[in-house]
Amino acid sequence: MAIDLLLREGKINSMRTKNRIIFGPMEKSMANRDGSMNQRYIDYMVERAKGGAAMMSVESTYIDVRGMGHHYQVGVHGDHVIPGLSRLADAVHNAGSKVGLEIYTAGRQAPSYMSQRQPIGPSVVRCEVLDPVPTPREMSRKDIKGVVQKFADGARRMKEAGLDFVLLHGAHGYMICAFLSPYSNNRTDEYGGSPENRARFGLEVVTAVREAVGPEFPIGYRISAEEYIDGGLTIDDTTKYCQMIAKAGVDWVDTSGGIYESFHMILQGTEAPKGGFVRNARAIKDAVGKEVMVSATQRLNDPHFANEVLRKEGLDFVSVTRGFHADPDYFVKIAEGRFEDINHCISCHECVVLLELNKPTLCAVNVRAGLESVRKKRRAQHVRRVMVIGGGPGGMEAARLLAEQGQQVTLYEKSEKLGGQLLYSSRAASDYGYFAPYLERQLSKLNVNVVLKTAVTYDQIEQENPDAVVFATGVLPGLRFCPVVGDPTTFDVFSALDRPDDDWEDKVAVVGGDFAVCFAALYVAGRGSEVTIVEPNTSVAYDKHSPAKDLLIKALTDLPTVILRTSSTVEEVGEGYVLIQHSGQIERVENVGSVIFGGRVSNNALYDEVKMLDPDREVYNIGDSVEPRLIFEATHEAADTAELIRLRGGNQ
Repeated sequence: MAIDLLLREGKINSMRTKNRIIFGPMEKSMANRDGSMNQRYIDYMVERAKGGAAMMSVESTYIDVRGMGHHYQVGVHGDHVIPGLSRLADAVHNAGSKVGLEIYTAGRQAPSYMSQRQPIGPSVVRCEVLDPVPTPREMSRKDIKGVVQKFADGARRMKEAGLDFVLLHGAHGYMICAFLSPYSNNRTDEYGGSPENRARFGLEVVTAVREAVGPEFPIGYRISAEEYIDGGLTIDDTTKYCQMIAKAGVDWVDTSGGIYESFHMILQGTEAPKGGFVRNARAIKDAVGKEVMVSATQRLNDPHFANEVLRKEGLDFVSVTRGFHADPDYFVKIAEGRFEDINHCISCHECVVLLELNKPTLCAVNVRAGLESVRKKRRAQHVRRVMVIGGGPGGMEAARLLAEQGQQVTLYEKSEKLGGQLLYSSRAASDYGYFAPYLERQLSKLNVNVVLKTAVTYDQIEQENPDAVVFATGVLPGLRFCPVVGDPTTFDVFSALDRPDDDWEDKVAVVGGDFAVCFAALYVAGRGSEVTIVEPNTSVAYDKHSPAKDLLIKALTDLPTVILRTSSTVEEVGEGYVLIQHSGQIERVENVGSVIFGGRVSNNALYDEVKMLDPDREVYNIGDSVEPRLIFEATHEAADTAELIRLRGGNQ
């Protein structure tokens, strides 16, 4: 399938782009605490500029500390940020790309513990999904004029720094969006009420920014075409508004959706269809015509699908964000036809989890993202023989990185196929299926010796006597703690996903509610079964952080066939029934066709045996073999281990 349209040059106002793919704005939690740019951030952006991104939006960049969203967010609120932005502009330009800022202020959605200030907004409408919930102060006319000026000042600073475009963040419930929305704007003055009045603030921002940057400087506008909440913006509202901002001086509209109260729409995962905002982008394009460029966001990282979106819908650009985070060479690989070498985002949301923890947004499938200078590719001067035991994501990534160094690597996997737990998780979350085939292809290209259907023993390790051994042996099914009476049909989290789709009964019980078994429950519910998850904790997916946890729980609760029984225990499993205890009361649930026992335990017996019998041997234990966790820990421990092996071999 052709990708001709993605490869074409683009144009926004006076700015020309070498292709039609935008690296969209993504907060990275890597700026200095005062909002200024640093070398780590610049290294990250340069790597993606080298990878072929035509134009890059840095991230949501605050114009006022009162409206900041995270501790280590980029700001454009004072002249002190200009030198760092200038260094960024020069570095990105030298790498062949354009770069701009998405400027915003969070308004009613600004967490007070970030800015240390009470947020302000068009009305006193609390954002109940924040914790703690801030109460915004309704803005006076003086406040409004002041914020409009701050937008203009921010745009002036970024232009002075040498950046190429400005993107106004009018989406996701932040201040510009909140003024436009009837959900969050209850004003009765000239800034509220009618659609024209609610549009006034945004139009004043556009006008002020245009005056600050001049007629030829590109101005973009990111919009939530729909808010997906009762009383919120609809596509009919926003198409009319887009015609207004086009007349006011906007050159490009980037189409998104949702606000914090509909967060699952802002950051969609593997459960959502590709290109969820394309239909709305097409409606906006029809409304604004040829003179204004229109792009779409959200799950457009399949280049063939994205190219067809441009062809069929008449859009001008596609915005790919997490795709470039996972693979900085995303566009280069497309242009060279190396689609099989793209390291796709798997929608695990680990980057967003880290952002919410105010930690740098590293990546589960790209161990160099955010660590470009720390984890540079380094060749080993002294080659070592390394045995890697286990062909899941941790073992495969360790073998790949070691082979990149030039080490002599042999990877052993006891089953007949590489992938480990990814082979199971991908059945419930399809995007997880990208990573194992990618790693397998890279191992082949690096000439890694892969030995399948071989369960390594202590004697084999002693016989081969490698310089280093990496244990990535993963997990085993969890323990069973409740009595099982008779011969009921039972599964563990892995055998459940191996069961043929048509074999599932009408009613299935799940014992335990960690994130792994929740994915299995989603899979079984998708086969048509009523699934009851019984978990002693007050919440399921308790071993996931928000917002990934919240998105998984929402996926479960959106299914009418999934029943969550938290603060409850399974006291007995029998043929056709389970006994469930809650607050001391026992309920017998009948007609249960089968039961899935959740939980996982580390498969670390061989590692312990080697440590006991040969304590001087250089060995490493990584991933779930240490403790059942996530892909992120497995791959990053693999990266740290590969570097340790290189250094301990006398390499510098």
